[in-house]
Amino acid sequence: MPKGKQNRLKSAVSIFADASNRMHASLDVAEITRIAVLSAMQLVHAKAATSGLLIDNTLAFSEFSDGENWTGFQCRFALEEEWVDDLIHSHASLIFSGADEVEKFDSHMGQNMPASDHLIAVPVIGKEENLLACLLIFDVDGSDFDEQDRELLESLASMMSVAIENSIQLAESRQVEVDLEKSVATYRTLVEQIPAITYIATLDRSRILFVSPQIEGILGYCQDDFLANQEIWSQQIHDDDRDRVLSEVHQSLEENIPFHSEYRICSKGGRYIWVKDAASKVIDHEQDLYLQGVVHDISERKESEKQLMRMAHFDQLTGLANRVLFNDRLDQVVAHSKRHQQKFAVLYLDLDGFKAVNDDLGHQAGDDLLVETASRLKSHVREVDTVARMGGDEFTIILDDVSSHETVRLIANKLVEAVSAPYSHVGEKHQVTMSMGVALYPDDSINRDVLITAADNAMYRAKNSGKNRYCFHLDDDE
Repeated sequence: MPKGKQNRLKSAVSIFADASNRMHASLDVAEITRIAVLSAMQLVHAKAATSGLLIDNTLAFSEFSDGENWTGFQCRFALEEEWVDDLIHSHASLIFSGADEVEKFDSHMGQNMPASDHLIAVPVIGKEENLLACLLIFDVDGSDFDEQDRELLESLASMMSVAIENSIQLAESRQVEVDLEKSVATYRTLVEQIPAITYIATLDRSRILFVSPQIEGILGYCQDDFLANQEIWSQQIHDDDRDRVLSEVHQSLEENIPFHSEYRICSKGGRYIWVKDAASKVIDHEQDLYLQGVVHDISERKESEKQLMRMAHFDQLTGLANRVLFNDRLDQVVAHSKRHQQKFAVLYLDLDGFKAVNDDLGHQAGDDLLVETASRLKSHVREVDTVARMGGDEFTIILDDVSSHETVRLIANKLVEAVSAPYSHVGEKHQVTMSMGVALYPDDSINRDVLITAADNAMYRAKNSGKNRYCFHLDDDE
């Protein structure tokens, strides 16, 4: 064997030994790839090299080395790239020579790509014959890679593959808890800084084995108090939520699925807060051990959702139902009345004199008038009835389950009288009254939109008849 080649092999053995020791001593995949890159450069006397990992079905490169410094760059190659596909199927290195061959990498690596006319791509193949990573070595000396270079680099890639898979396997095995007590201790150290309650419970959730200190900040109970009284959790769930939550617990056990639920629970201070509770089984050697869960305080999110709901369904000025919610409520009342053969009334109201108040006294006076009118309307109907603002100075009312015309007349008279009473901020100069139309279900129609139109038409008849009054859709005498 020529002396030069013999010396190179001796050097390679030393490089391999050092690389193997360092890679297998590391549990960090990124560190393993760095060791491999530097070792590859030593093996073939390259001036630059990089390594990419297969992430989300792309080969992702993030940095390259010139032997002294690491330079960051973001570069990804899809599996559909011809050379990547060749690596996957051939499991053999690919050598690219000449500017035309190397140019295919330029569009991905850009200006950060080391200048080179020769490039070798070495696949890192896992034990399942899958592509784990790829070494790219740039020969900037102008000489091509030979067969011995290929063999040395592929041997290094094999060592790299074993080190990566061992690292992954060791990292995974460290996550498996040896027994319940050890898992509780480990769990405690991991979760005490998380802004949520974490817990470990028996599989049937009958006993809490561990709860994190955050329970005191969120629910007001110290750990010992909560663990001493195992009934606190189920007892403190809101009455409206308890049966549903317990049913969801039972379902998760029966169907062997993770538990997810949102519910209200009473804190030690008596305040109900919304929480999101999620738990799943911890399994070791195919045996179910316990439940591991986390509870987040979602009160702010629920309040935001409530506010959004109010904005979508309620008038922002008066707090009454808006047009969307009114139509939805009317649909429900139509369906209910049809099913139970009941009567109800739709009232359409318009203020008389509102424009003069708005023009003479300003918009704030007009807004105050609308707010006061809304209050008067609500105070003269029942809780089951719906009062809505349709826009401007127009209001609607659903009088649910009314037995006769007389009942509606009685309420209508009270509403007209209430609205026409003086408004302190308006003064005597401006008189505000109300014109109102009434449509009855099913006398006038069984259709929602037709009922609204009928009440609206009756309202205009009242307005044209002198205002400050009401008219039934089918009653010309009123």
